[in-house]
Amino acid sequence: MRKLSQALSRSAAGQPLPDLFPKLTREQIVLRRGQVAMIAGQPGAGKSLLALHYAVHQNLPCLYFSADSDEATVAYRAGAMLTGQKVADVERQILNGGGAYYEDVLDRLDNVRFVFTPSPTLDDIAYELEAFAEVWGCDPDLIVVDNLMNVVAEHDNEFAGMRELAKALHHLARETRACVMVLHHTSEAAGSPVDPPARRDLHGKVSQLPELILTVALNSMSGEYRVACVKNRSGPFDATGRTYETLYADTSRMALFESYGEMTGTMAVSDWGVE
Repeated sequence: MRKLSQALSRSAAGQPLPDLFPKLTREQIVLRRGQVAMIAGQPGAGKSLLALHYAVHQNLPCLYFSADSDEATVAYRAGAMLTGQKVADVERQILNGGGAYYEDVLDRLDNVRFVFTPSPTLDDIAYELEAFAEVWGCDPDLIVVDNLMNVVAEHDNEFAGMRELAKALHHLARETRACVMVLHHTSEAAGSPVDPPARRDLHGKVSQLPELILTVALNSMSGEYRVACVKNRSGPFDATGRTYETLYADTSRMALFESYGEMTGTMAVSDWGVE
């Protein structure tokens, strides 16, 4: 039992992490310690792109549960992010004997630890957090769960299981004072695949507990990567997803940019849409 003044002085909860992108920060879209941030979208919408981009480019102690993508896929993508090369070129060079170079490149990504268990349980997550604390001497600032549907719940009913997991991750954020970034799917039947889904389109209706929910959509032909804030306890939001900010993505290099000019100034137009 504490006075609010005591709780404030002792807690890191609510403190912002570094910007996702300045354009999003200006709209009060901020990741915060001790809170759950959900990134949701249809398959292929670029959920992992945003999460991995943030983990790779921010020097934060991070524990990344990559249940949805295997070791090689994540290594190729992270290698592309760090070198500016195409994912396909990174893969080809590694398979043709150039792995030592990329091992050195990826070794510099020392702040992130990855777990590739395809169907982790909540106990698995707890054990890995204990291991992280043993190595670092503290809990991570960022925990990424990619994605919610891969985590094994104890409940037989799928939707009830998702709600159970959402509660557990909310508890985890409070206990560790980390930002828990959880990726999740939305319905493929609702809306256009190039427009961010509405909050109501989340699978399992698990919108109650996350403090921040972003829905995303990617147009791989134009490079437009749309981010809608459909829930935000610390700022404005539009639950319909019709209000959004536009970033730009070159998926061939797993690169995200604030503006069209940045993308075209760095990447060749002919490379768009390569995955």
